[in-house]
Amino acid sequence: APFTQLMRLNAPEWKFILMGCMAGIINGGIQPAFSVIFSKIIGVFALPDLDEQERRILVYTFILIGLGVVSFFTMFMQSYFFATSGENLTVRIRDMTFRAMLYQDITYFDDKRNNTGALTTRLATDASLVQGVTGVRLGQAIMNFANIGTGLVIAFIYGWQLTLLIIGFLPLLVLGGFLQIRIMSGVAGSNKTALEEAGKTATEAIDNIRTVVSLGREITMHDRFMTHLRGPYNSALKKGHIVGFAFGFSQGAIFFVYAASFILGAYLIEQSEMNFEDVFMVFSAIVFSAMAVGNASAFAPDAGKAQTSAKRIIKLLNSKPSIDSQTKEGKTLPDGFLSEIQFRDVEFHYPSRPDAKILQKLNINVSQGQTVALVGSSGCGKSTTVQLIERFYDTETGSVTLGDINVKELNVQHLRAQIGIVSQEPVLFDRSLAENIAYGDNERVVQMDEIIKAARDANIHEFIASLPNGYDTPAGDKGAQLSGGQKQRVAIARALVRNPRVLLLDEATSALDTESEKVVQEALDRAREGRTCIVIAHRLSTITNADKICVIRHGVVTEEGTHSTLMNQQGFYYKLNMAQARQK
Repeated sequence: APFTQLMRLNAPEWKFILMGCMAGIINGGIQPAFSVIFSKIIGVFALPDLDEQERRILVYTFILIGLGVVSFFTMFMQSYFFATSGENLTVRIRDMTFRAMLYQDITYFDDKRNNTGALTTRLATDASLVQGVTGVRLGQAIMNFANIGTGLVIAFIYGWQLTLLIIGFLPLLVLGGFLQIRIMSGVAGSNKTALEEAGKTATEAIDNIRTVVSLGREITMHDRFMTHLRGPYNSALKKGHIVGFAFGFSQGAIFFVYAASFILGAYLIEQSEMNFEDVFMVFSAIVFSAMAVGNASAFAPDAGKAQTSAKRIIKLLNSKPSIDSQTKEGKTLPDGFLSEIQFRDVEFHYPSRPDAKILQKLNINVSQGQTVALVGSSGCGKSTTVQLIERFYDTETGSVTLGDINVKELNVQHLRAQIGIVSQEPVLFDRSLAENIAYGDNERVVQMDEIIKAARDANIHEFIASLPNGYDTPAGDKGAQLSGGQKQRVAIARALVRNPRVLLLDEATSALDTESEKVVQEALDRAREGRTCIVIAHRLSTITNADKICVIRHGVVTEEGTHSTLMNQQGFYYKLNMAQARQK
């Protein structure tokens, strides 16, 4: 069961849980113990001897003070130990959940259900909701069960007839709580999906607030957000009646128990089978036990939500990616390996689009130190080749090799460490520029002189040095503080700092203006020197000096050669060049 699996995650805190359980059991026994003392105190007032009455009152007063002292310490221990274990579990779940998300393969994120908004909402809420059945709530549940158990034992000792009557009502008391848990578990699942969609909409709107404002779509985004919330709102109204009925039933049943106990108690006194003091003691024990049942019922909605969250967390933690970037298994390339890349009869379709085959018997050979440009219409499969080299996906048939070794056989982290990539839309993190560049190599501590060298090679050092805070300047969210060309050059420096044997340039200049393109292109030309390089180009003017150009159409290479060779052939490449020349 998900709850059992989650409790195993709490195993490091077993000492805290054990101490908390002991304190909870003692706390649970204090209330029924008080019922015994209280009934004795009531009986004292019926004594004819005033001295005896005074003596007993003094004794019971000290006993009550003792119970108060014990209750103070045990309640503190219960709250402290269970709160500590619960918070540790919450942090551990968030840690493991985020780690599990990070190490999923790209196919997992292609699923629409695993969008950014849904995952961040899940990360924020699921771990917290699990505390509905762990931590402090678990301590309260143990205390309530100890209360019920101790109360029933006392009731059996002093009046088994009354106790049997109470046990007859227990199924009614339990039924209300059970109904609430079942109802809340069912509703919580559908509500979570709707709330994740709402989170996705909110994330999308805030992430792209400039676009939203410029298009005047604030009301549209707000209406879409509220539409997603309407489902949980309506289900909350519906479940309110049912949960209210179930909770009311649990509370009402307690008073039915009281009424039946009074009737039977009066009858037993009349038949001289019990005295007044014992009936009052049993009744007091019943009252405190019934209160514990009521408290347990109040936790039912939280337990239902926790159960749903636990299922989702365990499902994610048990999800094994088909491409495991965490594993230590797989081959490693020797130092000075032949950085030759080959695509041999590669066929591929994206898992999220099984009917659309992107590559069909693709064959490409990139020799060591060679720059090969891939051109073609949008959707022909150019960028897909980069993702297969990085092993974001695996080929359906055929093979992709690096150094004459199939990339599927290589250790994933080792493979990616050999490759530097610069994409059309580089993503910078909200850290300093130095940290962003250093992120290019996570296998060692990158020294400042290496960061500066990479920045010089990327034509960005002078700009960074001119800033008031230099390399300590924050890049802003997604590099918002920099222009497109500046972000691109920081991304190039990030790729160069790991000194990769293979460089992948995925339309790295297509989104830049002419002036920025020139500066970035100079940096790219410098970066390509001595490296095996694959360039995916939209602007054909940037790849005229490539050692080889491959034209991809419908997932296969239809033309191959140098710029001059392909222009002389006057095929598809020639037509693309002429079309771009006319646009200028």
